[in-house]
Amino acid sequence: MTPRMLKQTLEEWSREVHVPADLAGRALRRRSRLRLTRFAGAVSCAALVAAVALLVPLVVIPRFAQPADSGGAPVVVPVEPYRQTAHAQDVLADMASSPPKKMIAAGQVAVSAYYTWRWRTVDGRRVIDRTWYVLDQVTQSYKKTQWGWAEVAPGLRWAAVLEKDLPVRRIGILDMETRRVRAWVPVEHPVGGVSWSPDGTRLVATAYDKSPDLHQSAAGRETCPPRAPASPGQPHPGRISTSRTGFYIVDVATATAGRFRAVDPCRIGPGNVRRDFRWSDDGTLVWESRYLMPRPDAFYDLEGRPHEAPDGYVAPESKAGVSPNGRLLAGRDGMPTKVTEVATGKVVGRQQVLQLLAWADNRRLVGLGCAGRCGNEFTNGLVLVDVDGGNAVPLTANRKNSQQPGSWEPVLTPR
Repeated sequence: MTPRMLKQTLEEWSREVHVPADLAGRALRRRSRLRLTRFAGAVSCAALVAAVALLVPLVVIPRFAQPADSGGAPVVVPVEPYRQTAHAQDVLADMASSPPKKMIAAGQVAVSAYYTWRWRTVDGRRVIDRTWYVLDQVTQSYKKTQWGWAEVAPGLRWAAVLEKDLPVRRIGILDMETRRVRAWVPVEHPVGGVSWSPDGTRLVATAYDKSPDLHQSAAGRETCPPRAPASPGQPHPGRISTSRTGFYIVDVATATAGRFRAVDPCRIGPGNVRRDFRWSDDGTLVWESRYLMPRPDAFYDLEGRPHEAPDGYVAPESKAGVSPNGRLLAGRDGMPTKVTEVATGKVVGRQQVLQLLAWADNRRLVGLGCAGRCGNEFTNGLVLVDVDGGNAVPLTANRKNSQQPGSWEPVLTPR
């Protein structure tokens, strides 16, 4: 039983306490006997304290480690390697609210968090400001947080969080059950994004010199050497600036960041200002996806050295990527989407959705589509759809306009 669960139980008990209507009268009548019973009352209190002392150890309450930068004892976070498990409740939907209030899940994935966004001006420059809502494990609902970035680990037990005004110089390891930061991981180079390894025991934290969420018009242009034009006679396209400097590999169990790995900011581009690193499927490399651009993905080993793509690597065309069994590939954004066989490239199904976000299992995907009738393509919600495009099940109510400030963006995580 966690401290939050214990607190809720005690509150429920307190509401069941009945106060007699003649309590004041009883107190006056018994005043004369108070002195005689004081000693007995003290003995009773002592007995009660002793009983509680025996009972409390039976309630398991986790001890919270001191922040890693507090000079306390070494931090130990009890993370365990993630293992996929079956779920009795296969589909959880919330069609009443947008953004959702109740937990959303389908098959092996869940909406672990979502954020709303708006533009704000900092020193005369536009920057994206996110408000994060993270899943509450006790109530199975989404709670507003104060974080500037949140990334939930596979299994939904832990989250990595960053404070507002990115980039920042420490990473929080959040306990999803108690809603408390278990440990802080200090870093010398400020970081603006984090990603969990497939087994949920490590993080790759991407470092930036400036905010990774600057509007492209405020980011400037790179000073990288020019590349050859895309085709003869065409001018070389402008390259969007990035302040990304490298990455850290964080061991979550000990709440420690390894040596900083500097990365050449000119190796890959053009692209977004935010260019976070993520993990390869086997957790041996980190990479930057280029599925929106006609360039190969960029891989690095864990020391920050450029690396070839893994053997048998299939470049993703969407956020969903390759199916869990490795046989199918989710296609590019745009209605209708499609799914192809990895081995042959044959189209095995088309779906009336705008984006394919994650695989629920080997035959179903979670995507952005219409929960009912849509006024335009930007009015959409989460939908569970079969590979062949049939049996579409809405999971959330529609977003009014996903391109406008105030809209919410889901984050899907293996559960």
